[in-house]
Amino acid sequence: MDKSKSRALLAIAILAVSFVSQLNSIASVIMADLMELFPDAGPTAIQMVMQFGMIGGFPVSLIVGFLTRKFRIKPMICIGLAATFLGGIAPIIFHSSLVQLYISAVIVGAGLGVMPPLLSTSILDNFEDKASARMIGLNTTFGTGGSAALTLLAGVICLGGWVNTYYLYFVALPAFIFAVFFMPAGDKPVPAPTGEKTKIPVPGRAWVMAIFLLVIFIGYTTFPINVGMLVAALDIGDAASTGLSISIITVVGALFGLVFQPIVKAVKSYIGAFTCFFGTAGMIIVCFAGNMPMIYVASVVLGIFFGASVAGAIYIVGRMCSPEQFGPSFSIIMSFMTLGFILSPILVNIVTPLWGGEGSLGAFTTSSVILGITFVGQLIWGAWLRKAYPESPQSTVTAAA
Repeated sequence: MDKSKSRALLAIAILAVSFVSQLNSIASVIMADLMELFPDAGPTAIQMVMQFGMIGGFPVSLIVGFLTRKFRIKPMICIGLAATFLGGIAPIIFHSSLVQLYISAVIVGAGLGVMPPLLSTSILDNFEDKASARMIGLNTTFGTGGSAALTLLAGVICLGGWVNTYYLYFVALPAFIFAVFFMPAGDKPVPAPTGEKTKIPVPGRAWVMAIFLLVIFIGYTTFPINVGMLVAALDIGDAASTGLSISIITVVGALFGLVFQPIVKAVKSYIGAFTCFFGTAGMIIVCFAGNMPMIYVASVVLGIFFGASVAGAIYIVGRMCSPEQFGPSFSIIMSFMTLGFILSPILVNIVTPLWGGEGSLGAFTTSSVILGITFVGQLIWGAWLRKAYPESPQSTVTAAA
C-alpha cells in the first residue's frame, strides 16, 4: 500500500475514533429522568452519573501518554474503545441503582480517557506541516461535532425511555473496527538499556501549557454549569433555551475545527492568547446579558474559544516538544484540562464570595477575571514561544529538551 493511501486510511481511523471520543456527554440528557427514577437522591448524586465519567478518565489520561514508551498506540486505543463499549452498554441490563450507573460511568470514562492524548500523539507522529494543522482541526471538528450529534440523537432516543440512550454506545464498534484495520501497528517502543537513566519525558514548558489549560477550563466551565441558573434568575428563558445556548458552543466549536489551519497560520504562537481573548469576551457578554439573544451571542464567542482551546494546545506541543515527548506531554495537558472541569465549581464558588460576588452572576464575573488574567499570561507566553521556537514547519522543530 502506497504511503499516501495508508495516510488517508489512518486519517479515517483517527477521525472515526475522535467522533466517539466524547460519548460520555450523552448522559446529560437523562438527568431529569434519573431524578424521577431516584427521587430520594439529591441533585449532586444524580449529576455524579456524568461526573464519574470525568473522574474515571482523569487518571487514565494522566498516565496513558507515558505508556507510549512501552506499548504501541493502536492496541491501547482499541482497549479504550472496548472499555467504552462494554461500560456503556452495561446499564441496558444493570440499572436498578445509581451505584451501577456510577460503575458504568467510571469504565466509560477510563476508556474515553485513552483517546485525547493518543489521538493527538498519532496526528503529530504521522502528519507534518499543513497536513498536521488540517488533522488537528478535523480532530476538533469530529470530536466536538460527534458530541453534538450524539447528544442530539440521545435526546430523541430518550423520549422512548432513558435506558435506550445507552444503546448509542454501539457506535463505538465501528470506530473499533476502523482502528483495528486502518491504524498501523507502528514500531514497538525500544526500552532503554538496563541501568541507563532515561530523560524526563515531560519538559517544563509542557507543564506550563498544562497549567494554562487547567486555569482556562476552570474559567470556562462556569458557563455550562451556571448559565441555566442565570437564565432562571433573570427570567429570560427556560430549559430549552438554556440547552440551545450550550449546543451553540458545541456546534461553533466543531465548525471552528474546519478553519483552524488558516487561523493558526495567522496567529501562530499566540493561539493561546487568541483562545483566552474569546473566552474572556464570552464571559463578559454574559455578565451584561439581559436577554437570550445576548446569551446566544456569548455562546457563539465561547464556541470559538472551545474550538481553539484543545486544537491550539496540540499545535503548540507540536512546535515546542520532540516526538518522544508528545505522548507524555499530552497526558499531562489533557488530564489537567479534565481537572479544570472538576475543580471549577469548587474554586469559583470559593473565590466569588471573597470579593463580594453572589450567585451565578458573581461566578461569571469571577471567571471573566480568571480568563482575562490568563489572556495576559498567554500573550507573554506567546512572545516567549515565538522567540524560543520560531514559526517553522513542525518537521524541522527539534525541541530543546
